[in-house]
Amino acid sequence: MALDFLRRRVLGAGAVALAASAFAGVVAATPAQAATCSVQGHGGSYICEYGKKTIKFPNGQQQIFVIGTDYAVWTTYDYENGDWSAWESMGGTLRSGITVKGEGTWNPTISATGTDGNQWSRHRLDSGIWTPWTRG
Repeated sequence: MALDFLRRRVLGAGAVALAASAFAGVVAATPAQAATCSVQGHGGSYICEYGKKTIKFPNGQQQIFVIGTDYAVWTTYDYENGDWSAWESMGGTLRSGITVKGEGTWNPTISATGTDGNQWSRHRLDSGIWTPWTRG
């Protein structure tokens, strides 16, 4: 009986050690702090490896998109008078740079790969409002 108790205790400790080492492997496998860059003249930090994407609208106004250090999309845009908006979060949890379809139009679509491995996108409506994130 004492032997069974000892065997269960040793096996239990081994399972805990194995689980702890597996968890440590997962933690160790996550990337170190990502290198950050800043958008010159606009402040804020973004993940360098994902770059920044600047688009132009038909009237010449611009909008900049970056993946922030929180892995969300952040954006700023210029006004007709040349001033820039404050940075605004567009949400999401992404792990790639941003691609744009319809650049140079009033209705571009931005997309990126989410941390779930799926492609996610948002589309700009004629009103200037962006749709919620949709998968696909």
